Amino acid sequence: MINKEHACILIVDDIEGNRFTLERRLKRDGFENISMAENGNIALELLKKTDFDLLLLDLMMPGISGLDVLKTMKADPRQRNIPVIMVTASDEIETAAECIVSGADDFITKPFNATLLRARVGACLEKKRLRDMEETYFARVESDKKRTQEILKTVLPNDIAVELQSTGRVRSRKYNDVAILICDLVGFTSFCEKNDAELVVETLQNLVEKFEDIFVKFGLEKVKTVGDAIVAVGGISRFTPNAVKSCVDASFQLKKIANGFSPAFGLHVGIHLGSLVAGTVGQKTLQFDILGKDVNIAFNICDISEDDQALLSSEAWMSVRNEVSAKSTGLKRLKSGQEMELFECLFES
Repeated sequence: MINKEHACILIVDDIEGNRFTLERRLKRDGFENISMAENGNIALELLKKTDFDLLLLDLMMPGISGLDVLKTMKADPRQRNIPVIMVTASDEIETAAECIVSGADDFITKPFNATLLRARVGACLEKKRLRDMEETYFARVESDKKRTQEILKTVLPNDIAVELQSTGRVRSRKYNDVAILICDLVGFTSFCEKNDAELVVETLQNLVEKFEDIFVKFGLEKVKTVGDAIVAVGGISRFTPNAVKSCVDASFQLKKIANGFSPAFGLHVGIHLGSLVAGTVGQKTLQFDILGKDVNIAFNICDISEDDQALLSSEAWMSVRNEVSAKSTGLKRLKSGQEMELFECLFES
């Protein structure tokens, strides 16, 4: 439904009598927001400053003709969707037809027929309203699309998100030489038991956000949060020169954050270097996950670490032995039954 009070109409005619005749008839029909221009130059200047809903444009004017104004408008992407009704003399039908070809929506002849003027103005404004609704719809679709892309990139590694957006699916892949970091908060279970769920979730959210900043700083990607355990990897979707060293440096910063948080928590950390399969799981509820025995090994190493201790597997240690200070803790039996020599990172004070 056309809102006549808000419809913005521009009348362009070099004859003052014609301008005021059109204005008077439009106001009788309930249109109040009417501007007038006495030539094409003024009309073009007004079009730059005001968003008009309709132009009543005289065809024959000195200087810039109505046809030239029309062609200038239709060449401008910001103005091309404004409906234009050409105002012509009864003997200018051929030129009026040229205007229609050039993009005019309709034409009326002088002297003006009030009924025909009302019908054509109403039809053009309705067309403009529908165009505006379409633009609003597409703008909303585009905004929702961008928001979806942003959300995807917060829950999926960047390359995975791009592939999902491009193809609609993500193929599972095997990755070699991936650094896997598992960290688990010490004392968080007792904190949960003593506090309301709202406070627990808020505390975990604040802490995870700080951890995520550290992962970004060291080129790691957080894969998921499992309760109070956080999984991050290096070497999947972005090149990390020494992913294990990045995990070690990150774990030092994570420990400082957890220890200095309010309330303070300790941290179990397990770091392993190995192979894994990564991909998305599910269709209704999409989740990116990593799978494989080396992922389980990283979890097992984290499980047997002590408070504020970061343990490296022998594979991880070998890749950073010349860059990281560590001491052997000897052979340890993991939950899987596998025995492995582990190395404790010696953090700087």
